[in-house]
Amino acid sequence: MRSCRAVTLTEMLVVVAGISCLTAVAVPAVVGAKDAAHVAVCGSNLHHLGAALLLYAEDHDGFLPDSGAASALGGPLPQDGFHTPGRWDSPGTAAWPDVRDVGNQANLWILVRQGYAVPGLFICPATADKPSLNDSADARVMGFYALDPETAAATPDESAFLKRVAAGRCSYSYQNQFAHPAVDEAVVAPANATTRQCVHPPDLAIAADRNPYARPRLTRQPIVPVADGPLANSLNHGGRGQNVLYLGGHVEWHESPLCGAAKPDGSRDNIYWPDAGQPDDATNVPRAITDSYLVP
Repeated sequence: MRSCRAVTLTEMLVVVAGISCLTAVAVPAVVGAKDAAHVAVCGSNLHHLGAALLLYAEDHDGFLPDSGAASALGGPLPQDGFHTPGRWDSPGTAAWPDVRDVGNQANLWILVRQGYAVPGLFICPATADKPSLNDSADARVMGFYALDPETAAATPDESAFLKRVAAGRCSYSYQNQFAHPAVDEAVVAPANATTRQCVHPPDLAIAADRNPYARPRLTRQPIVPVADGPLANSLNHGGRGQNVLYLGGHVEWHESPLCGAAKPDGSRDNIYWPDAGQPDDATNVPRAITDSYLVP
């Protein structure tokens, strides 16, 4: 009759050690594969967003979506035919001055409202963000957040979501359009006030994973202190880098924010930090045609 040999403690420890080693090797590989998948899907989202932006530009005399809003530096609305109190045609669609309270994301929402994109396109899978609940058919709705159009306060469902997780409804930052030709020329040249294909270079960064220094309105998302310096990457992918969409329509992954348009001295523009001032200054604006300032 065969007898069963007991497993010794040493043999058991060897097996446990082997499993631990395999786990130590496998887990980072699985996590790495998941991160790579997130980067790929995020890049695809931005690629499709770029197609929507360029299609919009073709239909609107080369302008990217611009709600006709202005920074606090802008003063009265200019009489240029583009920035009007209630504009539903080229190049923007939202009403002034309400749109300024919504934020720069109101400019991207134009793509949803006019049928160029759907809310799910604006979500990076590496974040806790969820697609907007807003009704794009409601003319009074100017942003991704589900707000009561009468009070501008978050709806109950929106409040519950924003309080439950530090997340939002749009994972990407967009070239700041909150400037117009009434801005003092010492601050920004009128020709640079809104992004236009025939004016700005194709290597201008126009959208990317969310700016690490500024959070969208209503959210509790973590941000990098401005005092930490200008070289922080987006937090969407754990600070490892960001997908960047350029005016030419191409998307690239960069491990540094110094990946914008080439400057006269050959250096690359910082896509999250303005040429002058601080990135947490809500009144700041791009200062040149090579200056990307991607903000919520």
